[in-house]
Parts: sequence; structure tokens; C-alpha cells
Amino acid sequence: MRITRAATPLGVRSILDCRYRGGRYRPVLGYNLTSDQEHESMVQVLAAIQSQVRPYATMTGLTFAQFVPKYLDRLNGKALAALDRPRTILTRHLVPFFGIRPLQSLKLEDGVAYVAHRRAQGAADGTIRRECGVLLGLLNYAVANEDLDKNRLLALDLPVGAQRIRVAKPSELYRIYQLSSSAVQRMMMLALLTGLREAKIIAIDQEWIIERSDGEWLIPVPGSRLKRVPEELPLSPLASSFLRGTLPRIGGRFFSQWRDAGSFKHRWAEACARAGVQDLHFHDLRHTAATWLCEAGVEYATTEKLLGHRLPGMGEQYMHNWKPKLRTAVTTLEAIAIERFREAAHESGAGGWPRHGVQRRTHTPSTSAGWWESMPASRSAISNRSLHTSQLKGVSI
Repeated sequence: MRITRAATPLGVRSILDCRYRGGRYRPVLGYNLTSDQEHESMVQVLAAIQSQVRPYATMTGLTFAQFVPKYLDRLNGKALAALDRPRTILTRHLVPFFGIRPLQSLKLEDGVAYVAHRRAQGAADGTIRRECGVLLGLLNYAVANEDLDKNRLLALDLPVGAQRIRVAKPSELYRIYQLSSSAVQRMMMLALLTGLREAKIIAIDQEWIIERSDGEWLIPVPGSRLKRVPEELPLSPLASSFLRGTLPRIGGRFFSQWRDAGSFKHRWAEACARAGVQDLHFHDLRHTAATWLCEAGVEYATTEKLLGHRLPGMGEQYMHNWKPKLRTAVTTLEAIAIERFREAAHESGAGGWPRHGVQRRTHTPSTSAGWWESMPASRSAISNRSLHTSQLKGVSI
């Protein structure tokens, strides 16, 4: 299913190209439509197509689309921290597929057909699994609300996505840094120095930062049940400098040029392509930071706490005062980052530019002298004493 656009004397015409139950349909959605208008028109057209060929026209009760608002009200009542994801899954994927099907008509084969449909669209198994989770949650609530007698999709085999294992190499990070804009550099380094996800880095606001005796701390907005974040996160001097950048600003978000992770992912893909780095997601930087901590011998529980994960068992209820351990962890990350970038810079040659066949950008990068050369040399030196922001003066980031 896709939407094509063509210029006509009447304007830009949007055409939906889809297949349903063996038939192909190419209705015109309208002219000069915005993306939201195209989506709204597509939902209406698909509902009309399904109403013409459905074998369940005599069934009564709420349709799938009619029950969606009830389910969203239920989710709102649970005060979820991240409601955008289930709402997007429902409006962009589940409603267009199931249309005006009565809830009573949904069978196991419909769930199987949905999985096959999404795979044909190129969706990853992990993505399909999350979408099926929302589908099953909606049907379970319909049963609990007595709008459905039973959930016939409970036996649906959910796709199991392969666990992604990708740790960035120092040479890859160095090339991306050298060939990226200042804003992308700052995003990348903050991910390596804090372990935060890209959406949370983009959302960092001036109001989240507090000053304590041992330095600056970040108090982020709580994450969702699945994407947890630490209640408080120490910032190393290098991380604080990358967060603020060099351009003057007045309060608010530090990365206001991007609305969310979706609007940033294209810039990251461009940066990786420019540096000749393949198959490196921004989220892999979080894996890289965790791996660095593991290699440095940082306690597993401290790493989990820094990443915002829930500790196993009941220990979390009895273990307190994580602040010194978290401060040591981010100081270790800073030391490792300096060491890795210094090694990569020396391997690439005195000129500071990669020698891996990567094209140099037409404009001069924001860093002529690397910050890694201006920092203390040994990891032990950094781990034994705190760096002060004054040591970073004159370092362009």
C-alpha cells in the first residue's frame, strides 16, 4: 500500500495504490493534500473498500475503528508517559488495515494476515511485535469492557526480532565527528558520555539542570514503562560543554532545531553516510557507552542505574545513595571517550582527517584542533580527580 503523487492541471493529485482480498484499488484521494489530509482520506477510502467486499456485513456491535477512542481513553486514564506510540500504531497501521470490521469478526487468521502485511511493507519484526501488542491490548480491553465475548487472537505467534548487537568503533566515531555539523557532534558525544536515548537528549531543557557540590546534574522527565530513564544523571565537564555548545542561547531546549527523534534520524543517517559508516543506528551509541563501562570494570548495577534500567530482584528497594557511583561512571565514560578519540586521531594521521576513502566536506569542520588533545592523557588521572569546566576553556566543540 502506497500513495503516489502526480502533477496535473488541477494541482498535485494523490493516488492510493493498495490491494485488498485479491483485488487492486487505485482511488484518487484528492488534490493538493497535506500528509495529514492524505492519511485521513486514505482511512475513509479503505473503510469504503472494505465495506464493499466484507463477508461479515450482517454482524452487529462496535467496529474496530469505533472502539479505538474507548481504548485511547483507557490509556489516558492510566497516565502513560509515552502515549504517542500506541496512538500512532492505532491510527497509522491498525485502523487502516482492520477498517470498519466488527470486533466480533476478528479471528486468528486476521492477525496472521496483519503480520504478513506488515512484513511485506518491510517493517522489522520488533516493530510488528509492538504493533501486535497494542492490537492484543485493545482486544483484551474490549473483552473486559464486555464489547467482545473473547479475544480470538490470543494464540497469535508474535514475531521475535533478533537482538541487535552493534558497538561503534573508535575510528567510526572519529570519522563521523570530523565530518558532521556541530549539532550532530554534540548529540553524538552526549549519547556516548551519558548513555541517554536520542529522544531524551533532544528533549533536554535548561530547567532539567541543577548544580551540586560535585558538579552539574540532569533531572530528566520520567520515561515510559519500557523506555525508562535515570531519576538523576551526573554530567561530566565534557558532557556539560557539549550540551551547551558555543552558540549563545536563552533558556529552553538545547536542541530545539529538532522536534523529536524522528526529525533527527535523517541527519544522523546523512552523517554516517558522509563518513562511510554503515549500519550504525544512533541508539547503538547507548550500547557503545554501556560496553565501555563494562570494559572499564564498572559494576553491572551501576551501569544499569545509569541507563535507567530497573535492577533485578528486590535490591533496588534497599540500595540507596547511588550518586557517588554514578559520578564515577560518567567520569569513566569521559576518560574512555578522550582515549578512544585520541587513538583514532593518531591512527588517521597527523592531518586529523580520515584516510579511508571518505570525501572531505566542502566546508571547514567546527573543530580545527580536537578537544581530545586538550584533555589529560591517562584514564587513571581522570578517575582520581575531578575535571573542572575551566580546563575546557578554548576547546571548540
